Amino acid sequence: MAVQSLSERLARYHAALQLEQIPAAVVQAAKLHILDTLGCLLAGSRLEPGGRAYELASGGSNAAGNVALLGTTARASYLDAAQAMSVAAHCGEMDDIHSGSGTCLGAMIVPALFAMAQKNGGSGAGFLQAVVTGYETTARVGLAVNAPALFARGWWPSTVCGAFGVAAAGAKFSGWPPDKMSNALGIASLYTGGMITGGAEGATARHLIFGHAARNGLLALIADEAGFTGPKHAFEDPRGFCLTLCLSPKWEYLENYNSYFLPEVAFKPYPCARQLHAGVEALLALLKQHSIAASSIAEITLSVPTANAGMVNRPSLPPNRAAALGSGQYVMAATAVSGKMDLLSFEDAMINDVQVRDLLTRVTVRAENELDRYFPQSWPGRVQVKVETGRSYTHEIIVPKGESGNAMLREEIEEKFLSLAKTVLGDARASSVISEIESLDRRKSLKDLLSALGC
Repeated sequence: MAVQSLSERLARYHAALQLEQIPAAVVQAAKLHILDTLGCLLAGSRLEPGGRAYELASGGSNAAGNVALLGTTARASYLDAAQAMSVAAHCGEMDDIHSGSGTCLGAMIVPALFAMAQKNGGSGAGFLQAVVTGYETTARVGLAVNAPALFARGWWPSTVCGAFGVAAAGAKFSGWPPDKMSNALGIASLYTGGMITGGAEGATARHLIFGHAARNGLLALIADEAGFTGPKHAFEDPRGFCLTLCLSPKWEYLENYNSYFLPEVAFKPYPCARQLHAGVEALLALLKQHSIAASSIAEITLSVPTANAGMVNRPSLPPNRAAALGSGQYVMAATAVSGKMDLLSFEDAMINDVQVRDLLTRVTVRAENELDRYFPQSWPGRVQVKVETGRSYTHEIIVPKGESGNAMLREEIEEKFLSLAKTVLGDARASSVISEIESLDRRKSLKDLLSALGC
């Protein structure tokens, strides 16, 4: 018997996986990540990049279609809708992330599956199985190539690894056998890639390329159905995915399937780059503990791991929301001035606030070798605040809020969803979405959930 390729092994495992075999804690985590992603998506549909992506999908020459763009009455073609909803889910920087693989997962996988559900139907149990398959595949692929290291070379781990997760999730949702899922993974390997450049400039097309990765995962399924064949050794071929991106891949993540990574995927309490969450948490703690007023702050120093410093050290004034989301200087200044970090922190009024702009010039972001030992399993941060009297206060967060080691409670995740979704759906429908997702494993149809979402 021929030795199975890594993609064949992955496909064989996930094609056979049934909901009753998945630990209850993993299923519950999947439900919460679906809920969280939907909240991010609905709120993101009202942000500029999300709105533009919706307009592109519903107003272009190829806009004919019958897939609803969640949060609006607009409709678009299958692939265009998946891409647009993925953009919306990610553009507010509120979506989940797996630190070890450096990938944002839900904002690709969940919108793609909702596009599929509208097109083809499906059961709640099937949806959950597909979500677990997509998350596990994306995380394992990212871990195998040490994807966080790609940031420094200009690659975006999410867009590099995302097509695999979406293709696997879609194949599972469609009930495909191992050979078809494996072939879809091979095709998806040819669609991988995406640059991280443009963050400091606020280039909003970066969000579009994130959504394009979700689209590519579904396109791999369509190509499979059309008779195209992908490489059978997509991961381990000398010119394949893993060895192209990593000198020493960790093959064990694609060989052994005796654990789940979905419970490790973090929720984001703050709408900014994950590299800055520990800093926000530490700064908020200092402001509260020592009753520090922004007007009394002489300077702020944010220390982060070396790999993260180059991404978030942006001393220039950000021109827009997209640039501000990843600016350590801006995020620290805005947090200090407002005493919080939420979506309003990135509105033009805050970006142009005189006090924020003044304090921003007194924020230093630096690489801290001592913090490197925690990365990439955790993305820590240390904040030092010096006040006008000369006193200095320091606080360090090793595991930022939302990680499994510093978890958000279910109630906090539901509260986050309601805060994001109720302005779009209204209180009653937003609450019904929570109920529908909680009962997904018992639902033979997704009709009621889609109805609550306005489909």
